[in-house]
Amino acid sequence: MTGNYPTYNLNDNFDGKLSEFVDDIFQKGFNKFEKEFHNIDSFVCTVLNESGERGDHNLRLSSKKLYLLEAISFKIYDELNRDDFNKAKDTLIIMPDCLSVHNPECEKVETEYGDVCKRCKVTCPAHKIIELATKYKAKAIFSKRKLTEQIKYFSDKSGDMGVIGIACIMMLAMGMRTAQEISIPARGVLLNYTGCDHWNDKPFGSDFTISSLESILKEKQDARNKNT
Repeated sequence: MTGNYPTYNLNDNFDGKLSEFVDDIFQKGFNKFEKEFHNIDSFVCTVLNESGERGDHNLRLSSKKLYLLEAISFKIYDELNRDDFNKAKDTLIIMPDCLSVHNPECEKVETEYGDVCKRCKVTCPAHKIIELATKYKAKAIFSKRKLTEQIKYFSDKSGDMGVIGIACIMMLAMGMRTAQEISIPARGVLLNYTGCDHWNDKPFGSDFTISSLESILKEKQDARNKNT
């Protein structure tokens, strides 16, 4: 079968080259994101002293290497899905619950396939997302633990849908992989920090860069206008 390779053909030194490449990524990544990842190692050291009885103990032990891997994975999925997302007729924005943690009076309405924001507080990030969703004719919903069922429900209703996930580093690429498994093109926006109870004894509201979300929505709008 010499020369008859449908995709790749690994030679004897491929694993060594791959290990060298990965080591280079970690070295450059930790240097480049030293400021952003500064607290991860100390947080993990604190978690190591916990009893381990928490259901999210392993998640809290996520290493700096894993953070970098998931951040890179998100960006790669985001680029791979770009064209198909822009071609999809409808858009669903999935928001994390931690965006509204700061507001104990939150009036969101619980439904089977995701809580619905009622825009009760102008200062809430979720309120800003709903404003953008309205502007760009998208739908926004809070995430559910059964993400596959949630995405599939709205996709079946639409017939032609793309997803934008807003989430932390440890959740965003995971959610994009979930969407890929059911053939839904997904893009994403990272939270700037995590305020939820996975990482904080006293949870507070997370936040993200609203312009990053709008740039995705505008790019899709421009792409669709260009093709009509």
